Amino acid sequence: MRRTKAQAKKEAEEIVENWIAGAALTGWIPGSTFFLGAGDMLMIRQVADAFGIGVFDKKAMKAHLAGAVGSAVGGGLVAEGLGLVPFVGWALKSGAMATKAAVMGKAVIEYFEEQSPL
Repeated sequence: MRRTKAQAKKEAEEIVENWIAGAALTGWIPGSTFFLGAGDMLMIRQVADAFGIGVFDKKAMKAHLAGAVGSAVGGGLVAEGLGLVPFVGWALKSGAMATKAAVMGKAVIEYFEEQSPL
């Protein structure tokens, strides 16, 4: 059975929600920006897969590059600022990392939905 864009979008939204929850739960951990940055790349790949876009597709490569830059800048700024403040800063860092995942997730869903061959 052939997938529709609506089905792909629903799956992509579930993928992003899982990554947001993961970022919220682990964002306070020192050094989490490194594994959450790698997680951002995996989230982008999973969303691309949901929309039927292959790994070596030019559009997917462009999204991965933009995601890497966005994740490094956003995660680095959050970690440097909030991670230095014990307890309150750590809680805020978790929220900020979850927000970053949500913003990136929304952007990649919109991008891959538009580019999807479905």
